[in-house]
Amino acid sequence: MKIRQVLPSDVPIMHKWECDDEIGKLVGIEKPRSLEEIVQGYEKYFNGLKPNLHLFTIEYNGVCVGRIELGNLDQENNHAAFGIVIGDQSMHNKGLGSFALNYLLNYSFNELKLVKVYCEVYDFNIASQNFLTKLGFHLDGILRKHEYFKGAQRDMYQYSILEEEFNFSTE
Repeated sequence: MKIRQVLPSDVPIMHKWECDDEIGKLVGIEKPRSLEEIVQGYEKYFNGLKPNLHLFTIEYNGVCVGRIELGNLDQENNHAAFGIVIGDQSMHNKGLGSFALNYLLNYSFNELKLVKVYCEVYDFNIASQNFLTKLGFHLDGILRKHEYFKGAQRDMYQYSILEEEFNFSTE
């Protein structure tokens, strides 16, 4: 397992994940973007036009199998939101998510000197809720009917972890 910066060659693989209905449902994609739209978005990132976004590829045996990102970086208040997707479904439940999130939290707290990292999870995404709880995240609250998705107003569960709560292991 390896975490590295996202490369342009990863973008077509990530586009396939966005077009997958099951993955799209879990990460909030109502209508997948075209490959051209995704490439244009990533070009802005690669050209330094998205300074509040940090993208990493989760690599296994030299293959891009997932992505983890830190976004909405607020350096004044020292917090950021994260998102993670293991796009290769054969790699689910193999510890990649824990490995990648541990990497991202170490980066967030040690390099960026953040005090909090948080995320929002759909009410129906029980697997992600359990994953976050297992890793020591705190359920801050439920944002009721927070987002319209797949034909209904959805509750979003907001989780966070503080720097002092994170176990700086070397996984």
